[in-house]
Amino acid sequence: MIANWSYLRNMSRGTLARVAIAWCLILLVLAGYWTHLQYSHETQLQQARTEMQLRAAQTAHAMALQTSTLIDQVDYIAQSMGEHWLKDGKSDFRSAISVAQEMLPDGALIQVAIADKHGDIVFSNLTKDNESASRISIADREHFKIHRQRQPPRLFISHPVFGRVSQRWAVQFSTPIFDKGNFAGVTIISISPEYLSRALKDIFPEPGNVAVLLRDDGAYLARSHNLDKVLGKSVPSDRPFVTSSKLQSGSYEAIAPVDGVHRHYAWHRTPNAPLILTLGLSDDKALAPVRASIRASMLQNALGIGLLLLASIWITLLYLKNRQQTMALVSSSEQLALVLRGGNLGTWDWDLTTGKPQFNKRWVNMLGYQAPQVPITPSGWEKLVHPDDLEQVRVALNRHLRGEAAQYEAEYRIRHHDSHWIWFLDRGKVVGRGPDGQPLRIAGTVLDITARKHAEAAEAEYHERTATLLQRFPGGVLMEDAEDAVVMTNQLFCDLFELPNAPETLSGLPHARLRDMLGESRADWLHIPDGRGREQRKTIEVTTPGGRALEIDWVPITHEKDYLGRVWLVRDISERKQQEARLTALATTDGLTGLPNRRSFMSYLESLLRNGAIAGRDSGALLMLDLDYFKRVNDTYGHPIGDVVLQHTARIIRDCLRESDTAGRLGGEEFAVLLPRTSLEDARALANRLREKLAGSPVPTEKGDIPITITISIGLTMLAGVSAKQALSQADEALYAAKTSGRNQVQVWLP
Repeated sequence: MIANWSYLRNMSRGTLARVAIAWCLILLVLAGYWTHLQYSHETQLQQARTEMQLRAAQTAHAMALQTSTLIDQVDYIAQSMGEHWLKDGKSDFRSAISVAQEMLPDGALIQVAIADKHGDIVFSNLTKDNESASRISIADREHFKIHRQRQPPRLFISHPVFGRVSQRWAVQFSTPIFDKGNFAGVTIISISPEYLSRALKDIFPEPGNVAVLLRDDGAYLARSHNLDKVLGKSVPSDRPFVTSSKLQSGSYEAIAPVDGVHRHYAWHRTPNAPLILTLGLSDDKALAPVRASIRASMLQNALGIGLLLLASIWITLLYLKNRQQTMALVSSSEQLALVLRGGNLGTWDWDLTTGKPQFNKRWVNMLGYQAPQVPITPSGWEKLVHPDDLEQVRVALNRHLRGEAAQYEAEYRIRHHDSHWIWFLDRGKVVGRGPDGQPLRIAGTVLDITARKHAEAAEAEYHERTATLLQRFPGGVLMEDAEDAVVMTNQLFCDLFELPNAPETLSGLPHARLRDMLGESRADWLHIPDGRGREQRKTIEVTTPGGRALEIDWVPITHEKDYLGRVWLVRDISERKQQEARLTALATTDGLTGLPNRRSFMSYLESLLRNGAIAGRDSGALLMLDLDYFKRVNDTYGHPIGDVVLQHTARIIRDCLRESDTAGRLGGEEFAVLLPRTSLEDARALANRLREKLAGSPVPTEKGDIPITITISIGLTMLAGVSAKQALSQADEALYAAKTSGRNQVQVWLP
């Protein structure tokens, strides 16, 4: 399609102008037709609405007249009942009621009642003659009040009320009773709202259309549908028959609050009573046939216009295609030459019926030949193909000739005229087959891909060298790219972190997935540092759950300002750490007793005092211990036994101390004990326990226990408010006091 539209630019302006003018005329005619169609449909809808409004108005008027007739009957009955009551009282009154019931339709009359001038019900056809209804009063009812006050109208129609005798909803039609000009009571004819609603429903049985009987104040008396939802309620106060009492009829549109249906309403006042008959016709229902007809018309016309446009487009395309074909034939050979030249492609064409191939000049030049020199037979071509590649070329070609492959494609080496090898990417396709499906002709192109093959070989060699370097690197290696995916790793990395996977299976693994494989305890160090390429090389040390010490270097990989990824270099430094620990122990531990030496002990004491870890009255104490008469032991038993005595003393000291206490050998037979968070009394008690236990413990040697008693003198000082040097000096003074006071005792330094 792109090629077709490109030809349009080469067409004459006259041709394009004629096509444009024709399309403008077509679109103009269609637009005019569619506008006329829309106008016609709007006219149909308007006519349908007018007919609907006229029908509604006529029906409302007829129903108002019919309702007026019913009102006249009820008025006549009410006045007759009143006169009969004045004349005969209860005598034969029920017979008169029977006559009245025959005058009204079945189900219309609920009750005929007489109320005296005080509003007490003195008769109701719903009670028996021997029952009294005087206990029921209607003096509070609206219709009784109006009649007692002699206000018009003579026939009063009430709001729907719940009858106190009938216990049913009813519309009260009442007239006053006058005896010789004096108010004597009220005649009440109770008409059923359900009857009135059924009468309206007979006209509009479907819920879409509705007929409503209202008082002139808008109160509902009956409704053809949903009567139970409107009894005791009124229509909205903005209705025209409520706002203007002078209007006798009219129409309006509204959405009924009762059922939410949009209707056109026509209303009419009854001529002899303050009632309004309202008729509502649903727009959707009334106009549905017209709208369905319009939709069908729109669809038919749209389909017709669509088909006309498609036909016009098809004719236009055929016309343009016919004009383009001539230009395409002229330029196709030029375009093909440009493509082949731009793609650096050689072409070949092999007539399988004659077995004679043809090659273009580019193909010949690729091999360094001149046209007369090129081997033009298939066998001559095969002699140029590298022997190691010839078989796979034959297989690929034969598969395509048999129809097993969509096209022929092969990469192979071919001998250049200068005797070196070059690489060809050879593609071809059968362009002609006989009736039996046998190939008759195949054509294709070749591309010199020697440079690409050399680049692939160099890249493969680079990857091989990199892989060899990774495997021989004296540590673990993990490399990730800028997208947080694993690029490469080596076996030693997997071994150091106890991963069962082979290194090559981790390539492409997301960073988060690698952390999951390592587990939380082994992956604390494996995070992506903030700042990425802006952060410099970082070295950390971690210890694996198995106790192996590792040193990990994080190095960002950047090129100029671009962040390309990162690499982690992992080295096992467990042996080095162990050696460092041994050297640290030698530097800080007394070799004979295993206790901290003087330097280590004093350094620890100074750090506690400097950091404020020991402060307050019961902050801690320092003991200075010295074996009594140790020189005699050395002189009597020799230095080896003296060393045993020192070791025995150190063991006793360790056994007597708490976990928080620290002991050290200051030199010779002199020891020190640090008691943090200890009061003077507790320190003195511990010192005495230590002294007593040492005095009561024989010294074990290879020759058995030595029958000598080892005693110790102890100087004690508190550590509050002193330096390490001062504390040691004070404890030494207390020790001297213990020595001069007879040895084998504890003395406390006092200021």
